[in-house]
Amino acid sequence: MGFRICYLASEALPDELIDKLGLTKGDPVEEMPDGNWWTARLNSTGWTILWSEDEGFGRSVRDQVAELSQKHRTYICEVNETVMWSSSELWQNGRQIWKVTHAGDGEHRFDLSEIGELPATYNELKQRHVLAQVDKEENIDYAFEIPLDLPALEIGFRHDNYLGAEDVEVFNIITLKSPKITRSLLSRIFGK
Repeated sequence: MGFRICYLASEALPDELIDKLGLTKGDPVEEMPDGNWWTARLNSTGWTILWSEDEGFGRSVRDQVAELSQKHRTYICEVNETVMWSSSELWQNGRQIWKVTHAGDGEHRFDLSEIGELPATYNELKQRHVLAQVDKEENIDYAFEIPLDLPALEIGFRHDNYLGAEDVEVFNIITLKSPKITRSLLSRIFGK
């Protein structure tokens, strides 16, 4: 199987991030949740991680991320290991600064889409992974790692990292707000 998730990393505190995205803070838990949405602030770097079990979540909250990034730099990282697709983007001052995407299910195994002003560390990171891909006979997709390693250099987290209780202030489960159910005109007329 594999991960099919999205996580955001923001300089915002957890409560502000949760509120800006229209989510609800749930109960604290002692261990890194598995299979749930959660948030935690990393002790090592101060970045807040918001973990979503919906790989398209980042795309659905781009407007809120743009607004949040007016005050707090924010990364959107999307991962689908079933097709070796990965993406990361940095938002700052209300706009997307850069985005890197890898689609490993295509014909070109070094597929990378690069948009914006990439950080200075990008070229060295890309070169290291491309060389690893060329040097190995195995069927391993090293280019998949590039979009995920780039933000990890700053935030200190990747989707495949396990965080212990000592690594974060606290893990909080996130609950999604239920959408309002609007009954159609006919259902209101006929009582159904």
